[in-house]
Amino acid sequence: MIKEFNRFQLEATKLGRSVVFQVTVFEKNERNRRRLFAETQCSDPLHFIIQFIIREAPTFEDLLDKFVQQLTHRGFTPIRFRLRDGGRWGEWSPIDGSYSAPPARETA
Repeated sequence: MIKEFNRFQLEATKLGRSVVFQVTVFEKNERNRRRLFAETQCSDPLHFIIQFIIREAPTFEDLLDKFVQQLTHRGFTPIRFRLRDGGRWGEWSPIDGSYSAPPARETA
């Protein structure tokens, strides 16, 4: 079964331009194991569409780390992120390579 796990925004810069990515994270449960995945896209002056796809992350921290790695590989500089919790956006947290995401809420 696939359901929404959480949402987050991540701000990054490239070529002097700031981009805020809005990412919805989905959770897939099968065979007593949980896997997270997400996808987002953007454009820049050199590319019409740049897609970022994160598959099979066991935890939110791993998913965020994979996303940051993809951004860095594509020339973006990740700055900060925030989670959506209870219908409201949380505070921005810096991304400096040693981030720790707040614990995810369990939903019934």
